[in-house]
Amino acid sequence: MHRRSSSFSSITELFRPNNPRRLRSRDLSSTRLNALKKEIETNTHLIPLKDLYTRLGTDPIKGLTSAAAAELLEYYGPNTLTPTSHFQWPKMLLKCLFTGFSILIWFGAILCLLSYVIESSMKARPSTDNLYLGCVLIAVDIICGLFSFFQNFKSTKILKTFNNMIPMSTKCIRDGVWNAETPVSNLVRGDIVHVKAGDVIPADIRIIDSKGFKVDNSSLTGESRAVTRSNTEGTTNILESQNVAFFSAQCVEGWALGVVLCCGDLTALGRVAGLAARLEPAPSPLCREINRFMWYMSIWALGLGVFIAASSFILGYPFIQTTIFVIGIIVANIPEGLQPTITASLTLTAQRMVKKNCLVKNLEAIEALGAVTIICSDKTGTLTKNKMCVRDIWTWNQKYSVLDPNFEAVEALKICGALCSTATFDESGEIHGDASETAILTFLCTYNDPATVRQNYPKIVEIPFNSTNKYQVSVHNDRKMSRYVVVMKGAPECILSRCSSVVVANNNVDITNEVKKAVNKAIEDLATTGERVLAFADLILDSKEFPANYEFDTEDVNFPLDGLRLIGIIGLKDPPREEVKHAIERVRAAGVRVMMVTGDHPATARAVAQEVGIATSPTCHVVTGNDLRNMTPDLLYLTLEKHYEIVFARTSPTQKLQIVEACQRRGGVVAVTGDGVNDAPALRRADIGISMGITGSQVSKQTADIILMDDNFATIVIGIEEGRKIFDNLKKSVCYILISNVPEILPVLMFILFSIPLPLGVMTILCVDLGTDMWPAVSLSYESAEADVMGRPPRQGDGLVSGRMLYLVYGHLGLIEFAAGMYAYFTVMAEHGFYPADLFGIRQRWDNEAVTDVRDSFGQEWTYEERKELERACQATYFVAVVVTQIMNGIICKTRFNSIFEVGMKNKVLNLGLIFELLLACILCYVPVLNDFFCTYPLRPQW
Repeated sequence: MHRRSSSFSSITELFRPNNPRRLRSRDLSSTRLNALKKEIETNTHLIPLKDLYTRLGTDPIKGLTSAAAAELLEYYGPNTLTPTSHFQWPKMLLKCLFTGFSILIWFGAILCLLSYVIESSMKARPSTDNLYLGCVLIAVDIICGLFSFFQNFKSTKILKTFNNMIPMSTKCIRDGVWNAETPVSNLVRGDIVHVKAGDVIPADIRIIDSKGFKVDNSSLTGESRAVTRSNTEGTTNILESQNVAFFSAQCVEGWALGVVLCCGDLTALGRVAGLAARLEPAPSPLCREINRFMWYMSIWALGLGVFIAASSFILGYPFIQTTIFVIGIIVANIPEGLQPTITASLTLTAQRMVKKNCLVKNLEAIEALGAVTIICSDKTGTLTKNKMCVRDIWTWNQKYSVLDPNFEAVEALKICGALCSTATFDESGEIHGDASETAILTFLCTYNDPATVRQNYPKIVEIPFNSTNKYQVSVHNDRKMSRYVVVMKGAPECILSRCSSVVVANNNVDITNEVKKAVNKAIEDLATTGERVLAFADLILDSKEFPANYEFDTEDVNFPLDGLRLIGIIGLKDPPREEVKHAIERVRAAGVRVMMVTGDHPATARAVAQEVGIATSPTCHVVTGNDLRNMTPDLLYLTLEKHYEIVFARTSPTQKLQIVEACQRRGGVVAVTGDGVNDAPALRRADIGISMGITGSQVSKQTADIILMDDNFATIVIGIEEGRKIFDNLKKSVCYILISNVPEILPVLMFILFSIPLPLGVMTILCVDLGTDMWPAVSLSYESAEADVMGRPPRQGDGLVSGRMLYLVYGHLGLIEFAAGMYAYFTVMAEHGFYPADLFGIRQRWDNEAVTDVRDSFGQEWTYEERKELERACQATYFVAVVVTQIMNGIICKTRFNSIFEVGMKNKVLNLGLIFELLLACILCYVPVLNDFFCTYPLRPQW
């Protein structure tokens, strides 16, 4: 037990499977999240291997004992990624059903059912209107909630996607016996493992021994370049340490023997997965707007309810009747059609965006993209093509973008580039290898056939590239000249130090100090543009000293590695996408700030930022991962305030998350683009997470809200424009929906306060909210964008529902609709003998089934059934009056600022919706079965 307590820090104890601290599930998850947000602090990669073996209680030759491994496995759990909760989907379902505006609708449904129960206890034949309304409201809530749930449920599978990256078995030694089929889940800290080309690293391991060992660390760094790992001295930052290989990284070359440092949730990948799974996405701007509007509507409805309750008591109504009145007025204030209208509008917009290569997973992200104020963009694959290519070639004081075949240096460079490469050709001629090697061969293929060159110069021996020597060298047999040739490629400063001559035109010239200065100047010029620079050199071996049967040895090198001839320098770069610069100009014109957040080198990041327009001056502020490590949250906040143009380079996954949270703390709506596993936490925490569809990992796609199907930054501009357009159009739809709320509320007030027969029934209210209003309200989402949609800054303070809109709705257009409805109501009543003045105060006798002799203005007596038939006719007329005025309001709501004569009636969907609205009203009134169910009535032409 001593070994466990001394070897594992407190963070390790947090992730034990049996919850040793006895924290509640929610507290444990929160504590783990806070621990994962911190940078990895360890010295296991810095201390001597001998001390590490002692600390871990292992043996580099025999490995752990089976008993020790079993004890550690039981105590700390398997080498897997732990799910955050076993009840995640039920929680998500409940959240979708009972959140935002749906809470208000549930409240209304409960009140309707309560009203029906109260009425049932008072009357022998109670009206079923409130029962139907309650059931419809519940159905609306369930349908919208389930739709939202199925949209968002995929994001709960993040950990499953991470687990797909983990191998099933590995080669491990225990008790001195190698087992090639050891389950990865059974690995513990201190195990000795062996990995070879094609294997996936089974845990975070420190390298004990290796040969030509290269790994693809893109799952953590986002950069797909293969990097060398060996038993060298470590660096302070473990993520950049060359003696550590990480869980889930792919071994692309060579082999390695390593000791396990971390397992499961505590590996670098486990930390990223834990953050991505446990982080709660920030609520979208639309969600915040709807919640705010819900509170306004709730306060307004409750205020009216209190007013009605007080008025009813003053007018002498009994308590039960007053309760029914209060419930009725509160329910009348709920715009039942608002939630389905918003959901339908966002869904239709999402379908349109798919045609523009933008797949929307989270509907609210569409509108959020329109409100975005900051874009934190990854570099590789988003701003650039994620395809290395040869950008520049330098031979003695000559810089080319294409090769000139007339010089000996160029011919030598073609041969050296083809031979000194680990990339290979398959049967179909396709090139395989890491990005840089593939780029060089692809470039050379346009000038000669590297495969033919390799046939003419078969490889004899090779010393692979490693981080210590920083070069790759191989010896080849020149069949034509019957001699051996040494070719070398590597870091320019390393190659230059091993050269004694340089090719100048068609001659070889000794390297002098002046020559060195010229070469160093060329190297510096290429490096400052963000290019990866490689130097090439060769040496023809004397056939007398190295005859045909000479045996070359790469362990105890027996051939010259100095005195070489410098051929030239190649600059490689992942070029920016052609359309990105224009896209960034448009985004910045729209008031959106663009920052680069990358794991690449600072010089490369700055160069790309300048090339695409993120940085407009060479003095663009660059913050590295080391800088961030030493920054407090307040200092990072001030840095973001001070520098508008900023590039973050060499960042870790947790640092990307810190940047996003700092931007959100400043009040920004943040969009994050990314394609790698390392981007998952930032994608999850951002207001809008945007993943790449082509180069993006499954993890990033699972985590993101939006997927760019063409991996194109310019598609984000389309998304911002669509987001701003849908917000403008949602304001129009909400305004249109709320207008009809006024002629639904005021008749209830007239009914209660002035005791007149009810002008508009519950079923006809449903016909308006979920029938005639739906198509026109949704069709407003098809309106074209305003002319200045991308010329104005992101909205701030411009809510979905503003005071100006409420005045227009409740103080102007809604009152016109109410007046039109009451005019129609009084007209039908008067035509049947009930003048307006005689209707006031008549309600009690009108609704009493026992009264059969209610007299009209002409003294005619009306039975209860006759009165109710007339009431249905009046309510149908009121309903049609609302529909007709809503048609006009649909035209009014088309445009927020411009005249209808400027905008025109080009929205065909709206035009059809207005016609449909009128036809549906006619169907509801004239079709026999429907008019009975919805309590409507066939209208006479004059009505």
